[in-house]
Amino acid sequence: MTATRWTPAAFVAAGLAFLLFPLLRPWPDESVATADLATAFASDRWVLAHLCGILGLALLAPALLGLRTILAQAGPADDDAGAGPGAGAGANAAAGAGARAGSRAGVGTATWALITAWVGAGCAALYFGAEIFGLRTLAEAALRENDLGLLAHAEVLRMQPGAIALFGAGLFLLAVAGVLVAVALWRAGGRPRWAGVPLAIGLVLVLPQFFGGPGLRITHGFLVAAGCVLVAVAARSRAGRV
Repeated sequence: MTATRWTPAAFVAAGLAFLLFPLLRPWPDESVATADLATAFASDRWVLAHLCGILGLALLAPALLGLRTILAQAGPADDDAGAGPGAGAGANAAAGAGARAGSRAGVGTATWALITAWVGAGCAALYFGAEIFGLRTLAEAALRENDLGLLAHAEVLRMQPGAIALFGAGLFLLAVAGVLVAVALWRAGGRPRWAGVPLAIGLVLVLPQFFGGPGLRITHGFLVAAGCVLVAVAARSRAGRV
């Protein structure tokens, strides 16, 4: 399967995974150690939801690799390749040169988006793994021993300084990657130039949305999913000129 086919599919799959994370995740009251909280942490939905989150992160880098390949192969967009039929040869040549320069800049920016997304996703996924299995182990022990006090260790696990630093760095790099994707698509030309903006906003807001409630986080999931689909459409459109 060529990049022109799997790249849009990868973006759509990543968007769906990001959306399924908040939709599937249990939302108990985490302010008090209760049996409901322990049951939620120990549930299969808890594991499946977080695996979807990891899958979304894991698919971003391959999708961006495909986007970079498509931008490199497609060259400047048709709309930017010349100044128009009514313009002189000099104007057409200047416009074409500018379009080619923009396309090359778009490829370079997409390369940096790929690198930052790959590193950021790796850092963030490590924290997700601890969240999945660490909290589940604590919850299973609390239910098995009928000792809800064990859930107090959940916050210790989540707020371990090294883990928080790694997670924060990963989400920061993902935010940078989102902005770079938007810049790459803008520089590469074509319509719409702003195709990467919704995804950029979604990735920038990944960290802040963790401090919101279920409604906000589900809304954010829809935003990231819509952003991924829009980039997939833009990639498919560019691929049509390869």
